[in-house]
Amino acid sequence: MYETTLGGRDVLVKITHRSLARGDIQFIDNAWGDTRFPLVPSHEIVGIVEETGSEVTDLRTGDRVGIGYQQAACFECSFCRQGIEQLCGKQKVIAVDCYGGLADHIVVDSRFAFRLLPQLDSATSTPLLSSGLTVYSGILRAQLPTGSRVAVLGAGGLGHLAIQFLHKGGHSVTTFSHSPHKRELIERLGGAFADTADPRRLTDYQAAFDFILSTLNVPFDLDSFVRMLTPKGQLCLVASPLEQLSLSGGQLNNSRRSIYGNYIGSRSESVQMLEFAATHGIEAVVDVMPLADMNQAIERIRRRDVEMALVLES
Repeated sequence: MYETTLGGRDVLVKITHRSLARGDIQFIDNAWGDTRFPLVPSHEIVGIVEETGSEVTDLRTGDRVGIGYQQAACFECSFCRQGIEQLCGKQKVIAVDCYGGLADHIVVDSRFAFRLLPQLDSATSTPLLSSGLTVYSGILRAQLPTGSRVAVLGAGGLGHLAIQFLHKGGHSVTTFSHSPHKRELIERLGGAFADTADPRRLTDYQAAFDFILSTLNVPFDLDSFVRMLTPKGQLCLVASPLEQLSLSGGQLNNSRRSIYGNYIGSRSESVQMLEFAATHGIEAVVDVMPLADMNQAIERIRRRDVEMALVLES
């Protein structure tokens, strides 16, 4: 148990739903070697505002809000002034600087609590707050014209949301997965299934895509997928394999291809993403468990017994 005070810009939120993902387990297991204990993970949260600070004007008691990975920013640095406060050097994020959603309540700066539209279901919208935002923001950076040929690497928690955002954005989506049993889901979400089990088939897609979004957190042959880009194609990485990836420099210097990463998204992108999801009926595929079964949920994720996303409800 921990206690904190409510600042002027803060809101007290009673948590009703919170996700538990691979990243949370990596924090628990100190996979990166930098976890600070005591730890309260879970960085995708939905709840009801119970109390507001004296300076809060845009949220009221009873509002349903979503809270993501970032909890605070300085709002004074050049990045904050540009509206990309997710790059603020003084930001605070769940599991690194502050506590997350495996709790009954959370106190958060109201500027990082986003009102949810009525069309958004609480359970299926919880993963949008970080996973959805990360892929949505990465897609926005590509500035794709409607009708672009795009690919998603991986059809898990991040990938199945990326398929929906790209499809509803008017693009032709191919999804690379080593799991044939996901074909039906991928096609239902608006993508075409491409089986990566046979590496020889990857040559069929040479120079086929304007944009590739990688959600893979395991090592993969980066060169093979860079070759799939058009001469001006872009590849965005939104997941972090623990092992190093290698790239042949010639894949880039004989073209105008580019590779970039993406880190969550800004507050304005959070609002835009939630509105887009509400308008187009985008939601996560989730397994819902009661919060009381938290330990069983952690073990399910450790043994990879979760298809897409797991949400704990209270």
